[in-house]
Amino acid sequence: MVLSAIQPAIIFAADHNPVSIPAAGNNTAAAIRPFDGEITNNSLAVSPDEQTAVVSDSRQPWIRVYDLAKGTLRKEISGFVTPRNIIFINGGSQFVVSDSTLGTLRFYNTEDLALKDEVAVGQGAFGTAVTADGNTMYVNNQAKSTVTVVDLGQHKTTAVIPGFSQPRQGIKVSPDGRSVFVTNFKGDKVSVVDVKTNAIVHEISGFSMIRAISISADGSTMYAANSGRNSIAIVDISQGKIIGEVKVGRDPYGASLSPDGKVLFASNKLDNTINIISTSDNSIIGTIKGFSEPRQAISFSKDGNFAYVLNRDLSVSRVDVKAGMILDTISDKDDTYYDVKVNVKGNPIQSEESPYYKSKADIIYVPVRFVSEALGATVEWNNDFQTTQINYNGKINSVNVGGKTALAGDQQIQLDGPVEKSGERTFVPLSFISKVMGASVKWDNPSRTVNITPVK
Repeated sequence: MVLSAIQPAIIFAADHNPVSIPAAGNNTAAAIRPFDGEITNNSLAVSPDEQTAVVSDSRQPWIRVYDLAKGTLRKEISGFVTPRNIIFINGGSQFVVSDSTLGTLRFYNTEDLALKDEVAVGQGAFGTAVTADGNTMYVNNQAKSTVTVVDLGQHKTTAVIPGFSQPRQGIKVSPDGRSVFVTNFKGDKVSVVDVKTNAIVHEISGFSMIRAISISADGSTMYAANSGRNSIAIVDISQGKIIGEVKVGRDPYGASLSPDGKVLFASNKLDNTINIISTSDNSIIGTIKGFSEPRQAISFSKDGNFAYVLNRDLSVSRVDVKAGMILDTISDKDDTYYDVKVNVKGNPIQSEESPYYKSKADIIYVPVRFVSEALGATVEWNNDFQTTQINYNGKINSVNVGGKTALAGDQQIQLDGPVEKSGERTFVPLSFISKVMGASVKWDNPSRTVNITPVK
């Protein structure tokens, strides 16, 4: 396989700490402890000819490449740990994937999906943006609170800009190419960088858990998703301040402008909807239902007639913009996700990240803390080692994120699949509850509910 031709290497990140990088396509990458796995995001990039879509979810150690014309999966490329952002370059002939754990940018050919190069930019690499001439890429680094400038002709870092505060996925180059707008998740502000000097020249504040941003074609207005206030903030860029807000659904992540700038899609993660906002009067003119945890990953077709929206299971929904409806959904037919319900002792478990079923692996995942505590256990989390320790009935049990075994006392017990991180929660295969904690587990198929009771 072509991808395996790239051998493991030792690279040096921006802080000069060596990071061991596995070969692309090598599944051992999945066993590496995520650098910032508590932060969850996804990404969708559509090629300029609208024939190819590349998608990722930071909770999965691979990316998927879809053939949009055929509506089929071309390939699943493994070897990642926490893939963060995807962007097409060179007229669509290549795409670049950032990985915050590996601390690199990986360059792939779109035609044959071969890995062509890998550039070290430091652990924490997140959102990316490219100038209109295609010569320069800007890379957010949420861990170091910097933005790295990369020469795309030479595949070389030319500058590192300091002074940010956890810049994550949101980053945009202004239409005139003079400025770069960078979201600061920790500071709830947008920093404006002068491209000529690579210096922050202005900051726009007043946001609440800022997510995606979009900038109008004339460069006068910025739209920003506020998941903390369930709104889209409207910013007058010349004044450098918020001049209005539009109330949308719960936990909005996306704020994507159509090519003609007439409508904005605001995706609401908790409502599984997208609000359509008319930019002429900033009113909601429609709501599209039927998505699964839509986040920032939204892309419009060139003519603006269609939009592509990424779902939780890495399927891509194609939307008719004028009709305000989902036309079809492209997915890996063998791998679907759906949320399930969990009752412990007859009481429903409440978690901001829902339990879920993965069809390809045939595994139900449940949040270990909530289920364990509902059974009467005490739970401790070690962030350094990504380990959850459960004290239950006088026995110490533990699991590691990415691990496929659990330690029950002094015994190792094989699980049905790896322990996963979803958002800020650790999820374990349901087999952990029965095999390790000894609880009774029953599945009710009609209601998609797991009923868990302790065994006396």
